[in-house]
Amino acid sequence: MRLRSIVWCAAGGQPGEDVLASAVDGVLLNVGDASVAVDDARTAANQAIGRIAESRKLALVRVNHPRTHLLREDLEHIVSPALAAVLLPHCVDPQDVRDTAVMLRELELQRDIEPGAVRVFPVIDTARGLLRAAEIVDAAPRCAGLVFDGDAYAKDTGARPEENGPRLAYARGAVVAAARAFDRLPLVVSSGLEMRFLAQHGFAGAIIAEPRYAETANAVFSPPPGARKRAQRHRDAYQAARAEGAWVARLGNEIVDAHAARKAAQTLEFNED
Repeated sequence: MRLRSIVWCAAGGQPGEDVLASAVDGVLLNVGDASVAVDDARTAANQAIGRIAESRKLALVRVNHPRTHLLREDLEHIVSPALAAVLLPHCVDPQDVRDTAVMLRELELQRDIEPGAVRVFPVIDTARGLLRAAEIVDAAPRCAGLVFDGDAYAKDTGARPEENGPRLAYARGAVVAAARAFDRLPLVVSSGLEMRFLAQHGFAGAIIAEPRYAETANAVFSPPPGARKRAQRHRDAYQAARAEGAWVARLGNEIVDAHAARKAAQTLEFNED
């Protein structure tokens, strides 16, 4: 799953042709905004998901948190083979992810969708969520990564929001570390102006407001030239070594062990078209 650039659509809105024709990897719809009637937002998302998939982009939906008792009906409206993932806001406990995963599995089985096809991205936007980020991202196999919302986190902690600087550096680093430790994607909500800095921090992609930032995001969040070929060599060498009963592969002057092979597989998976 490659998600270097994700354009955010307003609740109840539809992605415009400029978004669908752009270079973005994904389009994020929203059914969890109190400014729009929830039924209207669900209907709009249901109608948009297919169009997004037809444009060869990943369709994601920000749903309501399980504590609102709105989540099940959200999922009933949006779960389909065209839905790639849901974003779970205000995630503070691993059980939040597990509850969501159970609901998704029930709907996948009812609708003849491969179990686990719809992924989950918990959103870290509070201090409580940050302190349990590692547990949250490892709560269910369908959890594909974490999303850091710096503005919401700053509001929760009484800090001033920022994308580039020291104030939220600990929080950014903690989210990246938690996601990367379990070979998952760390994503970040961005204004679009500081993406190079965020990529250097370790994030794998950004949620942006406008498609004009897509090409920049795709460039800064892509691995450096040659990284994919190197990862392919590492994975192939390790698989060949394991087939012969060895636990490490020797590739020139490099030793490829299980950790290196796993990181290589991650590089390949996260950069699939």
